[in-house]
Amino acid sequence: MAIDPITGGLIIGGLNTAVGMFGASAAQAQRKQDYVNQAAYQDANNEFSMWQAGFNAQVQDTNNQNKYWQQTVNHNQQMAFAHSQRNVELMNAINQAGVVRDTRVQAGVSYTRDAEAIQAAMGEQEMQAAVAQQQYTYRALQARASVQASGMEGNSVDRIVNDYARQLGDAMTLEAINADIRDRQYTRAQAGKVSEYMSRWNSQTFYNEQEVFNPLPPFAPLPTLIQPPPPSMKGGAPGNAAYAADVAGAVVGGVGAGFSTYTGLAGLKTPSGPGPGTGSTGKGS
Repeated sequence: MAIDPITGGLIIGGLNTAVGMFGASAAQAQRKQDYVNQAAYQDANNEFSMWQAGFNAQVQDTNNQNKYWQQTVNHNQQMAFAHSQRNVELMNAINQAGVVRDTRVQAGVSYTRDAEAIQAAMGEQEMQAAVAQQQYTYRALQARASVQASGMEGNSVDRIVNDYARQLGDAMTLEAINADIRDRQYTRAQAGKVSEYMSRWNSQTFYNEQEVFNPLPPFAPLPTLIQPPPPSMKGGAPGNAAYAADVAGAVVGGVGAGFSTYTGLAGLKTPSGPGPGTGSTGKGS
């Protein structure tokens, strides 16, 4: 059965065009579905980014609160240590004040006792000197009285009397010199005791308390700022230009396929021998 080239070309072209248009419709539907999927994924990604930012802020706030709690515990421990240091400094000051008091009391008692001893020794020496001077004067007067009572006269008696008077004057002069020496010794001894007393008085000083500063309290943490995700563009939805181009391509492809089919079928129907009216018995012979 012979196939008409025009009919065959139309059938093939129509089938090819229909297949192309069906493919164009499927591609357009696939592009729309991909756009819907990408838009939904982007919305979900943005929502997840916002949730993750808030969750990270909560985690950071929790960590900051934990760190602040640790710093507060350390601050309280440092404050307790500072108070204990102040107590230690106060106890040292009290103990040193007791030592200073005892040292100065002992220095005053020792000075009083030594000063009284020096003064008593000075009084005894003055008493001995006074008794010796009195006895020497008494002996001199006794000797002079004995000479006068014996009735002796002349130069020898005068020499004896003058000798006693000279010896008494010498003794008085020596006693005056010794009195000055004793006074100077007494003054030096008292001055030495005063110096010793002042040295012992200043040998112990009061305790200088060291200043203990309170530690700085920790600063309360600030709330963490949430950083939103940057803006993004979804892009436009797939338009009809690509669909129209696919349809046009399908039509052109169908036309081309139909033309190719028509050409092929037309070639099959053309006879291979000489055409009608040609041969050895033609009308012209």
